[in-house]
Parts: sequence; structure tokens; C-alpha cells
Amino acid sequence: MWVNAKRCVFATIWLEIMSLRHSLKRPTGMLTKNDFTAEDWNTLRDTPYLVGLATLLAEPSGLGTIKESIAITMGIWENQASEIPLIRDLTSRAEMQAAQNSLKGRFTGSQAELSKNVIRDLALEHARSSIAMLSGKADPEEIEAYRKFLYRLAEKVANASREGGVLGFGGKAVSAAEQSFLDDLQNKIELEGLTA
Repeated sequence: MWVNAKRCVFATIWLEIMSLRHSLKRPTGMLTKNDFTAEDWNTLRDTPYLVGLATLLAEPSGLGTIKESIAITMGIWENQASEIPLIRDLTSRAEMQAAQNSLKGRFTGSQAELSKNVIRDLALEHARSSIAMLSGKADPEEIEAYRKFLYRLAEKVANASREGGVLGFGGKAVSAAEQSFLDDLQNKIELEGLTA
């Protein structure tokens, strides 16, 4: 247990160092939070969480839902060391907290009964509008990075837990409903193919 805590602390320190290193080498002309209106920024910031949530809800899997929830946070957190300033800004701790608070506010109260299909449609529409927004401002490298960020996050969530098995045994890594969402997301954000 102590070893895992040490690894977690080391990983956090490493991400901070990488973030500082990248901020010192910021390429000129690349977008950051300051280049967007508050409303546009909130859309860009909340979209990854909506995509992750829609993937998770595509095929809820009991205890696997916990793994998928963790995969959303980890998928976003892993991008804090991105080469792209926009992605780093979107995945900062402060923005992660703001996105979580924004979605809690959106889905509590009278809207708490939203179905998985409504969340799916909302996530796909936010993904589409985010790409359209970036198309007017960002260079192709930034747009492609955002597309990959969204899609890889959805893949990470879909692969976090096996679906249809018993206690983690058997089943499929990605259910048909999750694959359907991944396909729809890929089409909506116009992602042709993934290259590492």
C-alpha cells in the first residue's frame, strides 16, 4: 500500500514537472484558455466528461462502472503533460474540478432523470460543436489533438471493464453499445484514423 502511495506522489510530481517544462516551450500561435469566451471554454472543457459519461452509460456494468468512472478521470489526467497547450489547459486540476462541478450542477435537481440516450446525444452534440468551434480558431494539429483526446478517452472508458461476464470473468472488453457510441463519436468528430 505504501508503495502505491509513493508511486501516486511520484506520478503527480512528474506531471507537474512535465507541465512546467511544456509551458516554458509553448509554441507561438497555439491556443490556450485565454483565446476563448467563457461559454466556448466551458463547452470545450465539459465535452470530455460528457463523452466519458456517455461511454460509461452505454452499457453500465455494476462494479465495472467504478473502473469506468476512474478511467474517465485518469484519461483526462494523463493528458496534463500534452505537447498541445490547449489540451494541457483543458486537463489542469482546476479545469477538471470546474468541469465536474459544472456537470453536477447540470444533472442535479429536475434534470436528474436524464436517460442514457439523452446523455449520449448531448455528448455527441458537444463533441461536434467543440470541433466546429476549434475549426474556426485552431490549427490542424490542435484540432486533431482534441479529436484524439476525446476518442481515446472514450476508448479508455469502454476498455476499463469487461461487459457481460460474471465478476470480471468472461464477457467482452467493449460491449456492442459501447462500440456503437465509439463509432458514432468517431463519425461526429470526423476522426479518420488513429495514429500514435
